[in-house]
Amino acid sequence: MGAATKHKQALLKTNPNCIFCGGAALATTVEHCPPRALFQNRQWPEGFEFAACHGCNGGTSNEDLLLSMLARMNPFDDSSDSDGKTEGIVRRVVKQFPGIFSRMELSAAEARRNNRKLGITPTPGQLHQEAGVVRVPPEMTNAVCTFSSKLAKAVYFLHSQRIFPVEGCLLLHWFTNVHLYEKGHYPMLKQMEHFDGLVPDLVRTGRHLNDQFSYKLTMDRTHEVFALQTVFGKAFGTVVFGSREPGKLEATFAELKRKFPNKPEPFSVLQSSVLPVTRTTPETAPYTAA
Repeated sequence: MGAATKHKQALLKTNPNCIFCGGAALATTVEHCPPRALFQNRQWPEGFEFAACHGCNGGTSNEDLLLSMLARMNPFDDSSDSDGKTEGIVRRVVKQFPGIFSRMELSAAEARRNNRKLGITPTPGQLHQEAGVVRVPPEMTNAVCTFSSKLAKAVYFLHSQRIFPVEGCLLLHWFTNVHLYEKGHYPMLKQMEHFDGLVPDLVRTGRHLNDQFSYKLTMDRTHEVFALQTVFGKAFGTVVFGSREPGKLEATFAELKRKFPNKPEPFSVLQSSVLPVTRTTPETAPYTAA
């Protein structure tokens, strides 16, 4: 019996139920969350392996692929393709999601308007559509939402040793690197700087990986409510608010909508026993041009 098999058996013996579907199903596999493909040279953080049922583990491979491409949308430097795998990932995305790049492309007028706003000047011979942001297609929004739900449950379990219940609520706000280009920071995370929380050092065989994935977890002492802030390289970030108690977050969410009825919807409802699940696309698309 190999070391990997022994490790899997030990993990499943300690955690016999799937942490991603509320513990309703028996765990038969080990899920890496975040997925290994999200990281350069497939060097993922140590300790991010979780007990999962076959459905939860095997049912999101296409979403993981899109996330891997999104995480490499970094126009600031070459660090997001140090392993040279981006081209292969893009080819696989084209195969799995026919026509997706057409759906991501802005019109010439939209691209010109965005580039003027951001102060982006195309190089000689380059079109405005090749020099700036792209549109977030529904497939990408769905991928971020699916992934954020799983990641929130994984990090919550890692630090509380409790499975997040199916009746609990998860709300997501996510944002792209256009904010980094415009402001040099993510406004949502700036607003949450005063939150106390745990910011772990993520490593693999001595190599620090916080430049590719980092998070800050704020959780109450009873582990009933939490806020998870994440950053993925220089591509995008997320904030997930979670509550084990049904109705608690939903009431706050409803109050915000009443106070600001004309504001764009800031949150996706990833999970709730009170509200319908929704998928909200960021107001800003990712900036991808090198």
